[in-house]
Amino acid sequence: MTDGDQDVEVDYDFDEAWRERKAARVAPKIRILGKVYTLPHSLPAKLILFAVSAQKNGRSATDEVTAEEAFDMLSALLGEENLVDILNRGLEIDDLPDVLGTCQQVYKNRQAPAGNCVAPAKGATEPAPSG
Repeated sequence: MTDGDQDVEVDYDFDEAWRERKAARVAPKIRILGKVYTLPHSLPAKLILFAVSAQKNGRSATDEVTAEEAFDMLSALLGEENLVDILNRGLEIDDLPDVLGTCQQVYKNRQAPAGNCVAPAKGATEPAPSG
């Protein structure tokens, strides 16, 4: 895309449509190790494509992912700089699947019809069960 592409008349402008849709949504926020992080407005496509690719290759959702895959997926959610910050502040290896799974559940809960979501109690130590 060149700078001149902005002035070209198009039949449909995905950029504008996405801008409007994202502006109407509030990005989810999570707290990890005392710091609040803002997630993307919706689940990153990279995570969905990873799941589809894994399934095509015969891997199930419960199969372990490599450290590189986990880093890529969490970077897509949190941003690489934030993920490095969390790791440097002491996130433990056992917490990685919890962070990834719970963030995905946050998006699922936001898509559920109103009244079907149960928010965890303030100060709860365990995430809501995934289903």
